[in-house]
Amino acid sequence: MIHLVFSIVISGVAACLVLDLWQQLLKRGMGIPTSNWAVVGRWFLRIRRVKTMYQPTIDAEPPETNELRVGWWVHYAVSVGYAVVFYMLMVVVPVFKPSLFDGLIFGALSVAVPWFYFMPCVGKGVMAHHTATPVKACCVALANHLVYGVAMAMTMGLVV
Repeated sequence: MIHLVFSIVISGVAACLVLDLWQQLLKRGMGIPTSNWAVVGRWFLRIRRVKTMYQPTIDAEPPETNELRVGWWVHYAVSVGYAVVFYMLMVVVPVFKPSLFDGLIFGALSVAVPWFYFMPCVGKGVMAHHTATPVKACCVALANHLVYGVAMAMTMGLVV
């Protein structure tokens, strides 16, 4: 059991590292900014105080103590959560295999979370509709999640 938990955590962390490296490549090669984990941390820290996940003005809110650190922790914790989901869909309800194709499918499905949950919660609208470049924002999110999904499938195949 400990080996299984460790394997799932390693898969989540490794896939998240690949995503972070991918975002750095996009930033350096194409000037596409990386995800702002400070805002994620600010949003997460404020949930308890404001009693809602819907915080459409979060970008304009004053910084919270340790928001960047919390944002990074949330980012990696969510990734481990995704690893649990992938494992469940690979072993418990065997829909996925640790393959390139299934990783792409998982990544494509997982982009629903930012498109339909996180972006609306932080005032960006469904599928970034309230941003200056919604198509670009959605394409970047999709590309990020495809890379992440493949990394998840490959690392899960190696460690589980």
